[in-house]
Formats: sequence, C-alpha cells, structure tokens
Amino acid sequence: MTSKNRNRTSLLALAATLITAPLLAFASPAHAAGEWQDGTSESDTIYDCYTGQQSPGVTASVGWWSPTGQVPKVGEPFLLHGYIGLVGLPCSSGVAVVPELMFDETAFGYPDEPVRWGINAIDDPTPTFTTDPVGLTRGVNGGIAIASAGGQAITLKRGQVFEFQVPVVATRGLNGTATPAPNCWERTAGIAPCPVSTSGDHLQVAFKVNGHGGDKAFVTPYVPLFATGSGGSGGPGGPGGPGGAGGPGTGTVAQVSSATTAKYKVSAGRRGKATVTVGASTSPTGQVVVRDLARGGRVVARGTLAPGHHGVLRMSMAKLGKGKHRLVAQYAGSASVAPSSSAVRTIRLR
Repeated sequence: MTSKNRNRTSLLALAATLITAPLLAFASPAHAAGEWQDGTSESDTIYDCYTGQQSPGVTASVGWWSPTGQVPKVGEPFLLHGYIGLVGLPCSSGVAVVPELMFDETAFGYPDEPVRWGINAIDDPTPTFTTDPVGLTRGVNGGIAIASAGGQAITLKRGQVFEFQVPVVATRGLNGTATPAPNCWERTAGIAPCPVSTSGDHLQVAFKVNGHGGDKAFVTPYVPLFATGSGGSGGPGGPGGPGGAGGPGTGTVAQVSSATTAKYKVSAGRRGKATVTVGASTSPTGQVVVRDLARGGRVVARGTLAPGHHGVLRMSMAKLGKGKHRLVAQYAGSASVAPSSSAVRTIRLR
C-alpha cells in the first residue's frame, strides 16, 4: 500500500469512527509509476455537540510525486499535492477552506499543465478530479492561495475531502532534510504557517479553516522537498526523508538572480501583446509564459528568450474576453539564471 493510501486509509478509519461511514480504501491518483511521498499531517480539535467531548474536526496532509518514483532531477516535472477532510461531527454542517501553498517560489518553474482538483466523499473508492479553472491569488501569508474560479473559499460538508495536485519543476537542487523544518509556535498553535524564509526546502499548505468551531485558524501540514542536480546522482537523504531520498547532486550549478517585469496591450476579443523584460547580470535565456490567474492560471502567451533578445521578449497574446483578468509573467530560468515572476497586474476589459 502506498503512503498516499495509508494516509487516506487512516483518515477514512477516523471518519468511520465518527460518522459511521463504510470503510473503503482510497484509490491512488490516475498516474503512472511512482508513489506519493507524504509528510507530517495536521488536525484541529472541535467540541462534539453530540458526545460533549473534544474530537478531531479537519485533518490535512501534503506530499509530492514523481513519474519515475524517484527523487526528481532539476528540470524534471513532478507534482505537489495537498488534501483536507472534514471528518468530525461539528455542530455546524460544513467548513470553508482556503489552501495556501508556502514554499520557496524562486526554486520552481511551472510547466504548461493544469492544476487537478476534486471534492469527493471520504468513503469514495474512486475519487474523481477535474482541470476546471481555479482561482490562484496571493494569500494572506504571502503564499499561493487556491480558491474557486469565482474567488470564493472551498466549502466542505461533513465527510468530504478536497484534494489538489499542482505540477512544478525544480530549478535548483532541493534537500529538505538538510534544511530547517517549518517548526514554529505559530504553526503549532494554528495561528499562521512558519515563514518560508526559515523553513528551508519544504512545502507547507496553510489550510485556513472557518465555520466549524475548530480550535485553529490554520491547519498546516508540511513535507520536505527534494531534487537532485541534473548532472549528478544526489547524496544520501537525511533521516526522516521520504524513502531515503537523495540530496542535491554534483550537477547543481550556481545561478544568478533575475527580476521580471511585464507590459501588456490588450482589448476584449482581440489578440493582445505582451512585452516581458528579464533583468540579470548575465544574458537570460529560457522559456517565458504569461498566465491569467483569474482563469485558473491559463497560459495566454508563450515564448523563448534567446541570447540576442538581451532579456526583452515581445509576444502575441491569446484573445481575452470581457471581465477581470489577472496577468503574471513567469520566467522559468536556465542553468545559469534563476527563475522569477512579475508582479500580478489586474485588468478589466469591457
């Protein structure tokens, strides 16, 4: 049984005790080889108005997955995921959830793949997922918040699980167990996640939970992240790493920092233009995309910086419809230049 199934089965067993649901194992996500590598789960406590006792309210976990089942190499796509289930018997009928991804964003690029997500019954043996648009915004803790396409919190009823899967690419070596874990009193108390700057190569998902009477504002599980240098096999993983995962290999190359800015010329129903400038101490090369965060991160422009561009790339954009759009330009980085993203610009087209 995979670690993914073990965590979900334990969550289901807890739910079966509390809501007398049938005990059925969760199926693994529909992917190829490889197992989910999950980290430290987190729960909050509620007052059970049926028994008069304290009991778990929501339980959450996070993890990562690679197609090969091995620690991903720098430049190789893999998945980050998180899930949260309302397993208790609160006096209210549901909970509003806003997941916020907390990690070193400068260490990652984003392949042109959609976010997969789903809300399923906790006893569903074949949970389903969709690539329908989600709302990606800057969260209250500085991370990437996931909401409905309309910007609303995700609502869970008792016995439901919300799960998401986000494709990423590491742009440098990651060695989670060799860096400080995100342990701080704010996370333990459920007030806020630990600052990314002190959390090393870890993913935290700060699930903001409201409306069910729990004792925490945030339920924040975390998992160490790993990636080996593209030219090396990686050193031995430290204790507690998923499956003894390797540290950064000798192929990791030092990168200079970059800064990305963008200008847009758009009108409703017509193809627009984007001018993206990537500043660095050496000539940047590599992929650039423009995403519309108000449309689930859809790519609306794409191009490749070459040495002759001197850091300036002009691209045609897909047609944008009427309404609000939130545009961000993302430079994926290269072996010598670190990735970066522009500020998000909100545009309303009439």
